[in-house]
Amino acid sequence: MSDKRSAGAAIGWTVLSIVVPGAAHLRAGYRIVGLALLTLFLGAGVAATVVVLSSGGTAVLTDAAWARMLAGLCIGVGVTWGLLVIASYAALRPRRRLVWSDAVALVLVAAVLSPFVVASRAVKTVDDTLGQVFTAPEEPVPINHADPWAGRDRINILLLGGDGAADRRGTSIRTDSMNVASIDVKTGDTVLFALPREMENAPFPKGSVMRTLFPPPKGFYMTGPERGGSDLLNAVWMYADMHPEQFHDSPTRAPDAIKGAIGQILGLKIDYYVLVNMWGVAHLIDALGGVRIHVEQDICYGVGRSDGGIIRAGTHRLDGNDALWYGRARDHDGSTCAGGDNHTRMRRQHCVISAMLNQLDPSTVLFKFERLATAARQTFKTDIPRGRLQDLVPLADLVKNARVTTLSFVPPKYNPAYPDFRRIRADVRKAIARSHGPATPLLAKPRHTPKPTRTLVAATGKLSEACSA
Repeated sequence: MSDKRSAGAAIGWTVLSIVVPGAAHLRAGYRIVGLALLTLFLGAGVAATVVVLSSGGTAVLTDAAWARMLAGLCIGVGVTWGLLVIASYAALRPRRRLVWSDAVALVLVAAVLSPFVVASRAVKTVDDTLGQVFTAPEEPVPINHADPWAGRDRINILLLGGDGAADRRGTSIRTDSMNVASIDVKTGDTVLFALPREMENAPFPKGSVMRTLFPPPKGFYMTGPERGGSDLLNAVWMYADMHPEQFHDSPTRAPDAIKGAIGQILGLKIDYYVLVNMWGVAHLIDALGGVRIHVEQDICYGVGRSDGGIIRAGTHRLDGNDALWYGRARDHDGSTCAGGDNHTRMRRQHCVISAMLNQLDPSTVLFKFERLATAARQTFKTDIPRGRLQDLVPLADLVKNARVTTLSFVPPKYNPAYPDFRRIRADVRKAIARSHGPATPLLAKPRHTPKPTRTLVAATGKLSEACSA
């Protein structure tokens, strides 16, 4: 056998050793070493699988200690596998040195090591992102992950869309989108309650600072110069955030205030909130490379501002700024194009979020992972402790395949200027009770209903409605 053929054989057996560790050593006659390597790698693989399964799977990434261990393990396994490639090639390397075969062996080492380096970096990015988003302290009572909800039938999560634009007063935001997802923890069946931003006279729970400042029957209502800051429901977060002296500088004053108000309105205990900063969503959309949306008529945005413009009717790929304004634009006197009332804006905002989620397919996430993670850190704020994620992730999977019904407290059925909270609470109870029976429509349609279009969701194979103004 010539050196050239021996070199080819060495490379071939080295490649096989990447899949079957120890194969090259067995071929070279080193039986004990070859069997030891095969046993070692098989045992390590089985042990890693058992550890991941015993941790509940999701805990590996959602728990900080597990994530850091996994990142280190990726590097360790990658280096070990790279050394195995070198040892396998050395066991069969031809006596006469051939540059091409040595070069191929080095390429194989790099090829084996690279995925583990990338995986380690991805795990570290996930860990850093979760650490910056889920900053809430862990719950005082340790969570029993076998019964994470302590026998409760439902949990209620407040979903907020905040307009944290740079031109807002101070550093605060207005929560222009407010929805509560009431989730059955056994089935995932969900009732989504949508509240209009312009709802007035919001009540607050007994014993809260906001109830002392805004007692019943008027609730959240201001007079004089204070009213200029708005006393609508979307201003509750902003008021609490901008008056720290009233709350002894409590860092949770703003979320506590809006959770208390919406909990009183609906008659529900709000467990957690998630705030999505709409300007952060613009960064996410840019990281995705834009979103494809059908615009049924011209939309004016930023009227009277230097950054104002028009989004023309038609199907477009909108960048983050245009997609954000598409969701935010409203009617203006003298405008030659549409904007829409608050309820129409809510629908368009849902359209943007839906279009964005539809594009989050695995390949997009893989190739734009770090950009998306960086944008996510600027987008989300929550009081969900990180330790809760390993329970919420499987619950989210349940919701994805379960029934979701919606009840919107908007005109004409509900008057946000003079809300009947007793009636709202009664309708909430009925909606939750009906969610356990046969599917029935709960949606209270607004006066201006955008015409829906149907788009195919590639990731799930299901149809979802993408609204347009």
